[in-house]
Amino acid sequence: AGLGKKPLRRWLATPRVQLEWQNLAHFADWGIPTARLVGYGLENGGGRFLRGALITAEIPDTIDLGWLAYSNDPRLKNRRWLDGTSRQLAAIARAMHSRRFVHGDFKWRNLLVDGTDTLYLIDCPSGGFWWPPFLEYRVVKDLACLDKLARHHLSRSRRLRFYLAYAQKQSLDAGDKRRIRSIVGFFSGRDEAIATAASLRAAGRNPLPQTRVALDDGSLLVVQDWLRVLPGKRLTGSGEWRGRKALAKLFIAERGSERHWQRECRGAENLRRHGLPTPALLASGLLGDGGHYVLYDCLDRARNPEGAALEDLMPVFAQVGRMHAGGLVQEDAHLGNFLLEGDRLYVIDGDAIRESATPADCTGNLALLLAQLQPQAEAALRADLLQSYRSGNPGAAVDEVQLAATSASARQRRLADYLDKCLRDCSLFASAHRTDRFFSIVRAETTLLAPLIHDPDAWLEKGVPLKRGRTATLARVEVNGRQLVIKRYNIKGPVHALSRSWRPSRAWHSWLEGHRLDFLGIATPRPLALVEQRAGPLRGKAWLITEYCDGASLAERYSDPDTTPPAAELDAIGALLRQLVAARISHGDLKATNLLWCNDKPQLIDLDAMRQHAGDAAFRRAWERDSARFLRNWPQGSALRLALEAVMPRV
Repeated sequence: AGLGKKPLRRWLATPRVQLEWQNLAHFADWGIPTARLVGYGLENGGGRFLRGALITAEIPDTIDLGWLAYSNDPRLKNRRWLDGTSRQLAAIARAMHSRRFVHGDFKWRNLLVDGTDTLYLIDCPSGGFWWPPFLEYRVVKDLACLDKLARHHLSRSRRLRFYLAYAQKQSLDAGDKRRIRSIVGFFSGRDEAIATAASLRAAGRNPLPQTRVALDDGSLLVVQDWLRVLPGKRLTGSGEWRGRKALAKLFIAERGSERHWQRECRGAENLRRHGLPTPALLASGLLGDGGHYVLYDCLDRARNPEGAALEDLMPVFAQVGRMHAGGLVQEDAHLGNFLLEGDRLYVIDGDAIRESATPADCTGNLALLLAQLQPQAEAALRADLLQSYRSGNPGAAVDEVQLAATSASARQRRLADYLDKCLRDCSLFASAHRTDRFFSIVRAETTLLAPLIHDPDAWLEKGVPLKRGRTATLARVEVNGRQLVIKRYNIKGPVHALSRSWRPSRAWHSWLEGHRLDFLGIATPRPLALVEQRAGPLRGKAWLITEYCDGASLAERYSDPDTTPPAAELDAIGALLRQLVAARISHGDLKATNLLWCNDKPQLIDLDAMRQHAGDAAFRRAWERDSARFLRNWPQGSALRLALEAVMPRV
């Protein structure tokens, strides 16, 4: 657990994690059902709090009341269930408040109900004891937190009966009426049940599911799934609007939201006017706090085209040809901006559509779309894709040499942008710079990798050893059924520590080169996480976590130099090496133990010396060294070496 919003707690206050376990212990003493404490503790250093942990027993078969509300659970219409739950909640609130204790976050999401309809109270790091005159305000706030959702799901008489049970009265007196007015008006003007542009900006990368958004025409949009989140700028989600499914684009930036909203609407209108299939525009307008929205018809069964499937790509290029013929280009041309539903292809993202008829713009736009494909796929499919493009734009004069050069340049720019994203927090990667460590994780794998990132050395020790060297230590570990490899790049001594402290670690280089190869479609175990030990700006040990490749190295697979590998295997090795040459990439240590045979193809590992060269001369020298190192694994003149020499590309 961390510090919350008050870093001074390190020195001056009780840590939130300690308050949490103290308050849970109070609940147990007062007979309030809550999670049973199993263990807890603090870590201090230099007289200040560093971190803490709290472990509770699982409360099986539970769901929080907040989710019941958002999912419109039928229990909220069941009178008997409501009576029992209301009485339990009133008893919980009375047990706290009668002892001058307030929860501080007494919301439906912190109340769990199990299969026997027992109510549990959890999550109380903000609770504490108060004295008059401050106590009354805090009690009102607790009750107002409960009422904030109750007013949307329960009748006024039901809410009144709860208060009477809480106060243990048959009727209200003047003091009760004053308190109820305070409860009802406590969140007036700041009701979190309805999201605004400001609250969506404040949510950052993690907007709540089942978000309700009020639109300027008085209708309500309920977003059920967030599909893309650009924090503080734009959100895309699917949900319900006026009883029908809709796809919503919410422009929430403090600056520029109106400009992008206008471009979105203008682009959608241009597509419609030129007869290009695009989802129907249902509505557009203003959000609260300065945002804007656009609602489209939701295509439930649609999918994005696949980047290596010719039958998916040909309609895309034909559609782009029709766009260019109509004087439209898509500035951000990629396969994610097209949807296939059955035999019909839709163009989406009106924000990127603009009018242009110049040949240079069309060529650059077509090259950008080709650059989305991996180099091998582009080379194999280019002729068919250009034929499809010309079917949509018959009058186009395409200079194929210029197109290939522009596409290669666009791919290199995309690669540079992708490698930059590998080291910062974005939609693809979760990254953090701290004084004691740096880490970057593939965002989709954060839940799986969280325990490994926290203490990679502990996992190394209990994993299956693959290598125990002075330079590096490797182990295979299993996490939730997934086989992974953790590689620690060791510090060998004080001099080595000094030499490595001021420059990126070898894990850093391997992380970037692994993603470079993955981007270019060159086989390597998928890199999942990078961790560097830091002392301010200085670097120490580093760890790299990758997928596990279950295969033997070429040194083990081809241990007999007098045998010749099957032709299919030689072709696969030659294809991998030709990919490296085409991308002007040198490995730096291309020995047989650094190529693994996995999934019927060779995969490269140990990438910390890898480089992509800008100039031909430098690459030629590096490739000659790589070639010589690779062939040196087998005796001069042996059948195996001669077979491998035959597939080794010449530069």
